[in-house]
Amino acid sequence: MSAHSFKKALRNGSSALALSTIALIGAPAAQATDGIFGGGSTLASLAERTLSANFYGFSNVVLLYAAIGSGSGQRIFISNDPGQGFLGNGLDPATPPVYLFPSLGFSTYPYPRIDYGASDSPLPANFTTGYTTTVYNWDQVNHTRTATGSVSYPTASYGQPIQLPLFEAPVAVAVNLPEVSQSTGTTVAGGVTWTIKSQLPASPAPFGGRIQLSTAQICAIFSGLVTNWNDSTTTIPTLLSDGTNSTEGFADANTWRAGSTPGTGGGTAYAGSSTPIKIVYRQDGSGTSFIFTNYLKTVCPLLDPTNAYGYQSIFATSVLPNNSFTQLINKVTAYGRSLNTLGADGSDAVAAAIGNSSANYGYIGYLSADFVQPNNTATTSPYAANVQNDYLRFKGVYHPGQTPTGTTVPADFATPSPLGAEAAWAALTVPTTANFNDWNVYAQTWSANTNLPGSPVYPNTGWVDIGGRSILPLAAGDGAYPITGTAYGYFYSCYGQGRDSVAASTRVTDVVQYLKWHYNRLSGSNAEDVIVVNGFGPLPTTWTSVIESTYLSSSSTSIEAYGGTPAKGCTGVTGTGAQ
Repeated sequence: MSAHSFKKALRNGSSALALSTIALIGAPAAQATDGIFGGGSTLASLAERTLSANFYGFSNVVLLYAAIGSGSGQRIFISNDPGQGFLGNGLDPATPPVYLFPSLGFSTYPYPRIDYGASDSPLPANFTTGYTTTVYNWDQVNHTRTATGSVSYPTASYGQPIQLPLFEAPVAVAVNLPEVSQSTGTTVAGGVTWTIKSQLPASPAPFGGRIQLSTAQICAIFSGLVTNWNDSTTTIPTLLSDGTNSTEGFADANTWRAGSTPGTGGGTAYAGSSTPIKIVYRQDGSGTSFIFTNYLKTVCPLLDPTNAYGYQSIFATSVLPNNSFTQLINKVTAYGRSLNTLGADGSDAVAAAIGNSSANYGYIGYLSADFVQPNNTATTSPYAANVQNDYLRFKGVYHPGQTPTGTTVPADFATPSPLGAEAAWAALTVPTTANFNDWNVYAQTWSANTNLPGSPVYPNTGWVDIGGRSILPLAAGDGAYPITGTAYGYFYSCYGQGRDSVAASTRVTDVVQYLKWHYNRLSGSNAEDVIVVNGFGPLPTTWTSVIESTYLSSSSTSIEAYGGTPAKGCTGVTGTGAQ
């Protein structure tokens, strides 16, 4: 089955995450020779399952991925226990896989072993020096879990942890808003007159474009400052091209997009009558929440340095970024505001809750790009917004359709696309060591005394210091999409014989082959095409070549089978490797 038809089959399923990859591609169990088992991030789940189908065709090795959320992806990795793989409050991973492999040593879920975990948030810096996570007894019958204690990562048993970015991942601001007339910017839906002047034409389907939201608007919405699409009077803080602070109305950015009557017409409320802004969020441990709150923490306090609007109290906090969006809700509540929220477990549930039906017009949330249209072709999938980036702010583009300084062509905001993610990643530095913490892209920060572009340079009066802030949300590239991160694969440096008696050497061979294929380091790999068709950006060769030389080559010091010679990744291991 081609990547395109396989993608379509996934998207058109009644529950995409409930479908087994191998069931869809029709591979008989008897043909599978080996298996790689993992899971975690639902952001990465659709891409990983499509990748697994294509890798099976390349290698005859099955890769099964359980969409259980980033929190569980870290938990199964640190515990090396497949029984810790469940979604939310004791639920199965979406639905237990319907196509299983008795020939690989199991016929029920959970998987027989854990070869890797996945998450969109990084391993904590103290992961090998005191970090612990709670483990549970999982009742598959009643879908409940009971805490049984905590575990820490044992380097003496599994070797060093390895965390590798799998691809560049834009996180979309997902919206459910109606399609409007391109000539008038309006439509009447559900008794409400909607005016969205910045909306891009629905055909051909664009990345994003259902609405274009400025940094000022996003911060206002997720701080509880603005709670209704009918709002045209609330004053919100914003940031000018020279780094000085200003204010405007929430509806001022409701301007005509580039290609229409660009940059004009602001001030009209998006909804002609009261329509609450309903925020749908991930209530389970979610790396998507981490990426989104990393963006909010980085950019929003710059708009309100004196805390006149509460952004310092809400966003500039040590509890953010966080896998738990509830931490942000708590900060908003503590400041005396409230968010109109609806929680859901897993990206598929968030996408379904936002939807695109008229009953849910006005809903907004955050989803990886593979869960929004046009990447996700399911008719119920939500749409996405274009988002102002700091490059546009620096160029004086505060509203859609304004013309950047030094040019003559009006501009729209940045799109949650592979190219937008690539432009943001261009600001990062490629790691050069095998230390897991060096691969934390969110920990790459602007150096001390770095001025915000456009503001005076340190130490002149009026300069704005962005030193210590995460690089990705403030990437200065043209087209850089600011809400960008990655999905990590967590791997062990020392693999032992699996619980299903698979040889350690076989596990290492399979894992290394998959990673080389995934990073396009093997002839005949189509992994990059699969990644792009799911809305993500493949890692640049500057990254993949270092990954190969550091972790995957015969001369590297990482990833080895226990008992191998030389010991490589099993150096110092006194146990028997990850089981």
